[in-house]
Amino acid sequence: MERTLNFRRERIRYYLVLPAAVLLIGTTTVPIIYMMYTSLFRLDPVVFNGKWPFLGLRNYVDLFMKDAMFWSSMWRTLFFLIYTIIPQIVVGLFLASLFYRRFRGKQFVQTILLFPILATPIIVAMVWKYFFDFDTGFLNVFLRAVGLEPQPWLSTKGLPLVAGIPWIGSWLVQKLNLTYAFRTICFVNFWQWTPFCFLVLYSGMTSLSTEVYEAACIDGATGWQTFKYITLPLLARLIWAVAFIRIIDCLKVYAQIWVLFGNAESTRVINIHLYTLGFTTSDYGMTSALGIVIIILISLFVGVSLKLGGKKDVR
Repeated sequence: MERTLNFRRERIRYYLVLPAAVLLIGTTTVPIIYMMYTSLFRLDPVVFNGKWPFLGLRNYVDLFMKDAMFWSSMWRTLFFLIYTIIPQIVVGLFLASLFYRRFRGKQFVQTILLFPILATPIIVAMVWKYFFDFDTGFLNVFLRAVGLEPQPWLSTKGLPLVAGIPWIGSWLVQKLNLTYAFRTICFVNFWQWTPFCFLVLYSGMTSLSTEVYEAACIDGATGWQTFKYITLPLLARLIWAVAFIRIIDCLKVYAQIWVLFGNAESTRVINIHLYTLGFTTSDYGMTSALGIVIIILISLFVGVSLKLGGKKDVR
């Protein structure tokens, strides 16, 4: 009797999970399998309702060998991750350390800092696009008011400090994506999501034991030594988790960049190129191949990250 009850309990667990599993498979696995299938055919509006010519892996070969924008968008995506996530974590950690101390108006300032997270990415991009407008934008109006030259925030010009370097300035601008436009999309993402890094790191910092800091204070450790040898090691795994979340989120970025610049080549990261390839050239077969490549790259990154995180847990 007892075995029968245990068996029924085990079956109930699976029954309870089954609806969610079916929904998850139907909304993720099935579309991915269908995308893998369509990536093996020539699929465009001409043959959409007819018989699709089978190409095998030709779409993948053309993507890697003939689509130059694929490699440039991948390279641009890498720099987008570097230019946004590292400053977000550094500034977020600085703010967390700053707010760890008590001062007047702390709660009010914390609330103000969290406002950018509450707004949708499209609204944030629209607001900043207005601010960055060359003629009527708030930033250039302010610069003119104080007697400074307005800046082409939304242009594809290279940053003057880099472009002005003799011989290699233009090369650095092109290879490192050091343009006004690219800096703009990085700044908008930084402005919205740095408070998220601050919030998570500050929560982790407040959960640390105060006994360690009291012992360090008694031993005569300076503020920098305490931060370097106590705070950073204790928050290492949390910092890695924040970086992991932000990397996954930045790999999916689309709305902010599209609102600011559309499918301009100077700011075309991999997701913008995916949209452009599918809805501008209507080459759905190669678009499916690109989608599969993106999924594979993200899966590899997630697998490596979890493996590294597991090693840290073991230690």
